[in-house]
Amino acid sequence: MMLFHRVRLGLVVAAAAATVVGGAGLAEAATSHTPATTLTARSGARDVGSPSEVDSSAPVIAPDGTRINGLTAMPFGGHATRVGGTTREGRAFSTQSAIEVDINASGARLRASVPRGTVVGLAYPWQTAWGGCQIPGADGYVWGWLSVQTSVGWRSGWMRGDLWSITQHTYPGGGGDPTSLPWC
Repeated sequence: MMLFHRVRLGLVVAAAAATVVGGAGLAEAATSHTPATTLTARSGARDVGSPSEVDSSAPVIAPDGTRINGLTAMPFGGHATRVGGTTREGRAFSTQSAIEVDINASGARLRASVPRGTVVGLAYPWQTAWGGCQIPGADGYVWGWLSVQTSVGWRSGWMRGDLWSITQHTYPGGGGDPTSLPWC
């Protein structure tokens, strides 16, 4: 019986050591109520997709609560890029206050809402994109309110923060670029 307890204790210690080394806790593995988005965030799975999953007719909710349907003629559909934002002339912040961003993954999903909203578009590294603001997502990622230029207009939506980065200009005088989007 004593040998059984030692073997059992040895297994518990080995499992605990593997947990510390592997970065995943026994409690995380044992709880069935852990949201799938938390596990996805920890696994590092990229939020990229294919054209077949895009619902381009789905409305997107902007940070100011405005519904934006489909493609628009200008970035962010001319709506505010963050809540309460207006210029000195009283116009909504649009590209006047937006920050140029680089798309870091092919097929990066633009979503209607955070974190599991309908996929309303895909973005690619060669496309022009602007970021308006960012919010923390329930999945542990920061999500950016972005507008991406397509061949037929601008599509706005929410994109996970690991799929885009602030454009850093390398021309003379370009070192003053921001390092993050403002909070919505």
